[in-house]
Amino acid sequence: MGSITLKGREIPLVYTVWEMKEVQEELGPLSKAIRLVLGRNPEDENDTSKYGSAEHLKAAASLIRILGNAGLEEAGEAPDLTNKKILRALRPSELIEAINECMNTMNEGMASEIPDKKKESGPVDVVLEEIERKK
Repeated sequence: MGSITLKGREIPLVYTVWEMKEVQEELGPLSKAIRLVLGRNPEDENDTSKYGSAEHLKAAASLIRILGNAGLEEAGEAPDLTNKKILRALRPSELIEAINECMNTMNEGMASEIPDKKKESGPVDVVLEEIERKK
């Protein structure tokens, strides 16, 4: 779980399936939403011309709001962030750091632990076992 600071207030960030749903309802499918939040053209991953546009700033603020309000709620605080409060609290130079922290939180939320091989049951890939052993 990451966090960002807005006007001296520490905002914890949380990403669960609920926030995944909220992001998709507000910004579209995750692949498109992530491109929008990063300031990329949703149709062309290499086109960064949208960075700083109204569409980009709205998407970034929305993601920060969704993850930040979830974090505040989980911490027992009022989920009182709005897009306006977020954009007013960030300097342009701080925007990418806040976005990166949201991306890290999303990656952490999407990650799953790989169980110990000894605890796994089922068929064993002998070739893969040999490769792993040699490492």
